[in-house]
Amino acid sequence: METTLVVIGCAVMGVMIGSFLTVVVDRVPRGGSVVAPPSACGACGNRLTAPDLVPVFSWLALRGKCRHCGNPIGIEPIVIELATATLFVLFGLRFGADPVLVAFCILAAALVALVWIDLHEYRLPREITYTAFVLSSVAIVVAALLNDEPERIWQAFLGAGIALAIMGAIYLLAQRMGGMGDGDVRLAPLLGLHLGYLNPGIVPIGLFLGFLLGAVVGVAMMGAGKAGRRTALPFGPFLAAGTVLAVFIGQAAVHVIWQT
Repeated sequence: METTLVVIGCAVMGVMIGSFLTVVVDRVPRGGSVVAPPSACGACGNRLTAPDLVPVFSWLALRGKCRHCGNPIGIEPIVIELATATLFVLFGLRFGADPVLVAFCILAAALVALVWIDLHEYRLPREITYTAFVLSSVAIVVAALLNDEPERIWQAFLGAGIALAIMGAIYLLAQRMGGMGDGDVRLAPLLGLHLGYLNPGIVPIGLFLGFLLGAVVGVAMMGAGKAGRRTALPFGPFLAAGTVLAVFIGQAAVHVIWQT
């Protein structure tokens, strides 16, 4: 029963936070405020009201169109809302009622926003990365103390340091071969913070999985003729996916490595 309630709560919070993220991904890359002005239709300028802003249901009821002018509003809202809810639910299943679930939901929200922006803008706004790092740090400290596991605090920050060191070194080496975005380096401590909380040994695994996924997709795109060796691919989505995978399989991978 407890797990069911957690999952339901995560799903509800996920679509609500996802609705807010639709504003974040639209305004942050343009340097706008996520607080004001109120949301409005991009085509006719009419302010969106309660019937337009119910997560998922408004989009479905209005068939993806503005209630005032009938212009399509795109699939962005429902994709972001459902993606956020999915990650929230997955983390809810992973952590249950553990207080650290809050920190991982913060991570989930940040990753959805960052991945969407990176796919469209080829950048990872530091405003989102740094804000998520601060909020998650507070949530992790609180969770560790509530669980009477203070050692997880230094483990989390050790994980952040490991991720920063690895990505920083790769960044410096990559500058000689065409380079990689420094946004990926700024993202690394956020990812390492959460993986480090679980076990600092998982951090390299999460990063490795990200590089592996990036390599697989890159090779597949070249094989399909959709990319060349010099084609720039946003790397943030792969780091995000590798981190999420490591949350679920990282500890098992650590055991396998130690046993061999």
